[in-house]
Amino acid sequence: MRINSTQKSSSSSMLPALAKGLGPAGVKRFPYINLVTSTIRNKREGLTSNGRDFELIATVTQIILDKGTANDIEPKTIGEGSRGRVHSHSMPLQLVARALRRRGKGWRRISVDCVRSVLDNCGQLAPGIISVVGPEPKPDEPEIDSDPARGLIVQQTIDACSTVERLQREAKSKAHIQFLPTLDHVATATLSNLSHSELLELNTGVADMVRFWQPSAFNVSEVNDLVTRVEALARVVNQGRFVTARLFGSRNYGLCSNQSDVDITVSVSSPRGSGAQETDASNRNFFRDLAAILRKSTGFTRVINVSHARVPIIKFVFVTPGKYRLEGDISLNGSKGLAKSRLIATYLGLDPRVRQVLSVLKLWAIRRDITNHNTLNSFGLMMMAIAFLISRKVIPPLQMLATAHVTPQAWARLAKIHHSPHRIAMLYPAINSASAPTTPENASAQLGGSAVRCLQSGADLPEWIVEGTRAYYLNGGELNRWCSPNHDSSATLLFDMFRYYGFEFNPRLHAISPRLGSTAIPRASLFHLPPLDSETTIADPNKWRNNVRLLAIEDPFDLAVNCGRNAPPEWVEGLLWEMRRAAWTLLPSEHPQNRHHAKQHSPLDRLLLPPTEKIYCDPGIWASAYHRALQPPLPGSMAPVFDPAVDCVPDRTVDLEGMENAQLVSPLAPRIRAPNPVLQPGQMRHTF
Repeated sequence: MRINSTQKSSSSSMLPALAKGLGPAGVKRFPYINLVTSTIRNKREGLTSNGRDFELIATVTQIILDKGTANDIEPKTIGEGSRGRVHSHSMPLQLVARALRRRGKGWRRISVDCVRSVLDNCGQLAPGIISVVGPEPKPDEPEIDSDPARGLIVQQTIDACSTVERLQREAKSKAHIQFLPTLDHVATATLSNLSHSELLELNTGVADMVRFWQPSAFNVSEVNDLVTRVEALARVVNQGRFVTARLFGSRNYGLCSNQSDVDITVSVSSPRGSGAQETDASNRNFFRDLAAILRKSTGFTRVINVSHARVPIIKFVFVTPGKYRLEGDISLNGSKGLAKSRLIATYLGLDPRVRQVLSVLKLWAIRRDITNHNTLNSFGLMMMAIAFLISRKVIPPLQMLATAHVTPQAWARLAKIHHSPHRIAMLYPAINSASAPTTPENASAQLGGSAVRCLQSGADLPEWIVEGTRAYYLNGGELNRWCSPNHDSSATLLFDMFRYYGFEFNPRLHAISPRLGSTAIPRASLFHLPPLDSETTIADPNKWRNNVRLLAIEDPFDLAVNCGRNAPPEWVEGLLWEMRRAAWTLLPSEHPQNRHHAKQHSPLDRLLLPPTEKIYCDPGIWASAYHRALQPPLPGSMAPVFDPAVDCVPDRTVDLEGMENAQLVSPLAPRIRAPNPVLQPGQMRHTF
């Protein structure tokens, strides 16, 4: 997607406002649950207290104005304002209370003290507009009697009525409770309602997305030159050891753009005869010296050695001779990262629909500000998509096969594994031996026997140990035999994936396993990704956020690692609502008056709209998205924060379609258009 610099700065400038008070750095989109609940409670109190006060204040201003008009009383000058002299009408407080009691509306028994209390509060709600004041004392008059209300008057400026009406409208607007639509009708929808031409256009748009993740040949050449340069500098400090530098991540498997990060792993051989401690010390010294020499090298404008991380890295910014600004990381001996990149590359090469679906998914996550290193990175999102595509038989589970010829019987064996805790346990001998109780069923696994066999042939699969973990997957010429039994279009698969995760996937019960090819492995079957306690709710946000891992995505090689471990529970529920919205954007509009927008804009244009502060800045709207986490009601609350039976009504639902239609017609809205031709040296392309 090509955008000019003005568009890019405009879209990114929306997001800092969204981040205000909504959580730690990186969690920009989805507010903390206690902020959502407090916002709803404050609004409800505002509707029952401030809203009532403003109604009384507006009535009082009208009473005083009517009295002045009926008696032909000229307004009194009470001072100077920014627009000249300030004039006012006034009326004794007792008469105001009496007039209110005559009006009824629940004020038949209102006291003078109550009226004065509300009007005193008006000094904060509408300062300088209406107030209770005392009469000017006169030397020849006796003191005011014991009744404190006598002698007090209500004084208001001549434009008080219009001002109070405006403030009343603003208060009602701010206190009006609205929620994001639940979009429940999408749960049973399909793309069958699209015409043949509409479906063809959608599939063409999805296929075109692949071109957005193809950097220019010149950019690829400069990235390769950077890797060669890092390798040469590493050899300068290699202390006599063999050194190689390679790309991994999105730059390795080709789902990247000109601006994508450059992830490099430097492999260094260990000195002969050295122990583990000596090797670690030698590697730390090597990394320190490499960072030092990079800082002195031309083109590296920023180099930071992050030695305290779980995996030490060197973060860098490099400006190429062709004026590309490249950001990236350098890690040491990252063989596992290379293996994961090759696994994704193999899946991408099996079926063109895989690259198309993953291209749209990645661009959607970037445009909607979903993926980041603090919650869920793009690798975790790729694992979610690959697990789904395997479950739909678009691609085979490469880590469970020795052949690409997969019969229905093999798929049936995989389904039996998914529903059998015993069969699943047999596939995790190294992990479960320490945590699972010893039984006759898993004894052979705990003894270290090979439990991973080909689904098709039943033969034992190779180990392929990489950095101490099993990293086998089927690759090579054998993959040419693969023929998918699923013939759905890429647009249909994309819609079905968004709809599944948005409505059917339950993170409390299900784990996502690309290795086993399932998005619904019972968490109770995985000792390393246990289910949540049925009594666990989000009532204690601190306990929930610190102890609960709501999203479970199994790493394909590090089976005990959860790729979704950093995602707070609110973020997970927000992600699943975003999945529902994504599926909704691909459907035709339910409202005839909005269908002209569908003709003017592609569904993919709406899918990729960036979030705006105008829609998402109010934390309270997320209560509908957090509905599952908010049950039962929080302690101390008499009613649920969000009740679908009461709150799923038009008056309390954000007009998402209408507000996004306004965003679509904006000149700053992103458009899907053909990518640029190959850039020449010195040219820059702003792209996601």
